[in-house]
Amino acid sequence: MMSKILNTKTLLIALVVLIAIYFISTLGGDKERSFESELVTVDTAKVTKIVVTPKLGSGDDIIFTRTGQEWKLESGDKTYKPDVHATNQIFTELLKMRTERVAATDKSKWNELQVSDSTGTRVRFYDGNDVVADIYIGKFSYTQPKGQQTQQNRGKMSTCVRPAEGDNVYVVDGFIKMSIPAKVDGYRSKTLSLLRNEDITRITLGYPEGSYTLQKQDAKWLLNAQPTDSAKTMAYISKLCRVTGSTFIDDVKPKSSTPEYIVKIEGNNFAPVEIKAFPADSVNQFIIVSSLIPESRFSGSKGNLFERVFPSIPELLGIPNEEE
Repeated sequence: MMSKILNTKTLLIALVVLIAIYFISTLGGDKERSFESELVTVDTAKVTKIVVTPKLGSGDDIIFTRTGQEWKLESGDKTYKPDVHATNQIFTELLKMRTERVAATDKSKWNELQVSDSTGTRVRFYDGNDVVADIYIGKFSYTQPKGQQTQQNRGKMSTCVRPAEGDNVYVVDGFIKMSIPAKVDGYRSKTLSLLRNEDITRITLGYPEGSYTLQKQDAKWLLNAQPTDSAKTMAYISKLCRVTGSTFIDDVKPKSSTPEYIVKIEGNNFAPVEIKAFPADSVNQFIIVSSLIPESRFSGSKGNLFERVFPSIPELLGIPNEEE
């Protein structure tokens, strides 16, 4: 009799243990499933529009719209030529995000973590009129590395991200805001010229004192029929192949509607490119404009842009400066 009671008791204990294990595993599974490891999963080929909304008071929406393979960039009432890598950068950065942990599970910490409607940078992906992904990018944090900082041990960068359809806030690796700026200038093309050295055959330089023609003849460069310093000429042409501006100055007005300096680049396999310099204020010196992006104005003094595009004529000829 005692043996039967013990066996029954043992079976009841075993049953309770099995039930407990079942509920623990079930609850644990639900918790695991509620933890989103990928916050953005979209088919990039189907995305027709991307809208970046800066935090409240930081500026207008930044809108990318695709027609075929071409992207158009708008903000406010203005249209710009986007950087060729701008949309790919957004896709790459958001699609590679993997959550590391949950930072909050309700709205009480949204403002603190900068993921609310007014404090976060919102990014929406559209397929036609349908929103296929919608997230808020929030607070960035940096943790000092343990021990000495080295190339491999740089510390930990993290960003708070919230899917718009939920309350949870997740921590992901990296400084997401660096790749997804909240200002339209961060997405605009800064390329004034992008050419191959071997395709350039003629460069016309229009300066206040006169016009000069740098012409390629029999693999040699002549300036108004005079031999040039080959090393300095090739160095200049190499710079001219890829010219990028650094600072937009769209609101700065030129002192004259006539450019003081003009460079016209001609050659094979490309349409002629013109870069002009209009006199400006003492801070910017010149407003630089390229035919590739005529709607954009760049500061001539920032990044030595003017000096890179408009060389000294004596220098091209190999004539030493008087100061030397």
